[in-house]
Amino acid sequence: MGDSENPFGELLQDYVLECLPLAEQVADAFVELERRWREGDPADTLLTSLAGRLHTVKGNSAMMGLVPMRETAHALEDACALLRQQPECRNDEAASLLVAGGSLLVDLVRDASAELDPAPAARFVERVRQWLAAGGAPAADTQPERRRAERRGAEAPADPDKAANVVRVDFRRLDAMLEVLGEGLIQHAALAEAYRALAPRARAGPELARLDHAVVALEKTLKRLESTLMETRLLPISTVFARFARMVRDTAEAEGKRVRLVTAGGETPLDKAVLDRLSEPLLHLITNAIVHGIEGGEVRRQGGKPDEGSVRLEAAPQAGRVVIRVSDDGRGLNEQAIRKKAEALGQELRDGETVPLRNLIFLPGLSTAERVSTLAGRGVGLDVVAGAIHTLGGTIDVATAPGRGTAFTLSLPVTLAIVRSLIVEIDQERYALPLAHVAETVRAEPEAIREINHRGVAQWRGGLIHVADGGALLGTARGRPEPRRYYVVMSAGGKRRGLLVDRLVGHQDVVVKGLDAALGRPDVVSGTTILGDGRVACILDAVRILEGGRRAG
Repeated sequence: MGDSENPFGELLQDYVLECLPLAEQVADAFVELERRWREGDPADTLLTSLAGRLHTVKGNSAMMGLVPMRETAHALEDACALLRQQPECRNDEAASLLVAGGSLLVDLVRDASAELDPAPAARFVERVRQWLAAGGAPAADTQPERRRAERRGAEAPADPDKAANVVRVDFRRLDAMLEVLGEGLIQHAALAEAYRALAPRARAGPELARLDHAVVALEKTLKRLESTLMETRLLPISTVFARFARMVRDTAEAEGKRVRLVTAGGETPLDKAVLDRLSEPLLHLITNAIVHGIEGGEVRRQGGKPDEGSVRLEAAPQAGRVVIRVSDDGRGLNEQAIRKKAEALGQELRDGETVPLRNLIFLPGLSTAERVSTLAGRGVGLDVVAGAIHTLGGTIDVATAPGRGTAFTLSLPVTLAIVRSLIVEIDQERYALPLAHVAETVRAEPEAIREINHRGVAQWRGGLIHVADGGALLGTARGRPEPRRYYVVMSAGGKRRGLLVDRLVGHQDVVVKGLDAALGRPDVVSGTTILGDGRVACILDAVRILEGGRRAG
């Protein structure tokens, strides 16, 4: 039964919003406990801190009549109570039990609005009872007063003032507010354009001065509103990072390896719309690091490395964007195997190829796995990751060192909703280029652009860059006799390229609108927007222009 059919749908949404983060924290803590116990650390503080979270999930589940969640949380409480009282029971069996229970609790809470199968929870509760009996502790709570005191001590006191200032808002309402803001920005752009056209013909006076002041003040107000609204859409990237601790543990165990996930920069903010589409590519990169990158224990020892490998997941803001780095300390990329596989896929390679071989891992269907498993070797490779990142308006790059590991660097926009853009004109049509990818605008002197191998080339900042004709790229050039007056130098992922345009119109915050691919459009167009004069303008995809440049030099 979906939320729309369930009369308690809103209550269930509130339950999930409150309890899912707590369940995920518990599950991640169990993974950390397993790692610490293997290292000989009893982790008493971490174990004690779980009581309050489990008690909250159990209590909320009981109020909602969600028996599987309540029983699972209660069983985990009992297990944790025994482990606090009997440290000698903290072993691999206990850790495996807690990790399994934590994952089950997360799945149950996340699917609270669906028809729940009580069997997995019942099996887990029975497993805990048997383990408790084997450990010499009764399943019943024989020390309720002590347990209640421990829970109260583990629960942080709530700040009533802070709680009163928190309001939960459906994200769809924020989307609706963004639509309204977008209309406001478009109308302001229209007002500003009309004012600029009227001002030279109007007689100077106090009314014109007031109008000028009002237009400027309205722009500042809309900017503040935009900034405030965008802040409400931002969430810390830790909401995505936190999902991977258990996955790393389970994947490594399936591969017979020991791997630790290290995260940093979890407080870095990203638009929820970006976060929702980021999990899948990150999951693929982390899985690849474990399956392909991290060596087995014996191989690592022979190479002078610790038995336990590490995967690092880091994020940091950088120049209006967010940079995410996924790295491992494994074997690095096998460039010989990549070359061989790329040639088998029909990619023509020559010794001394200018494109680094490691970039070939983004070819569709390329996989160097020696065996097919549920995790690798099926030809669904990093081209899927690259495609997902490019769809988000981002770039992906890779660096590797033999025997030391591999690092993937992703650069993403903070938001996809409103983009500061350079408006250009090509063949009497206007286009928006995201300023994040604009390195410079240059007046195109005829003698400065030469042709080499049928491609335009210009000197820029001490080097040569390819310069493509915007009309040829977009399919609008029709025997144009006069040369274009400017070119825009675009930059993404270490690549540079110039785009010839007729006119530089100016800067504008554009509200991104989707464009149905079925309508037909060049692959270098990522969306549309409405300009101040009411015209619809295409938003150019700088990343695809840079990567597909050989077709339109």
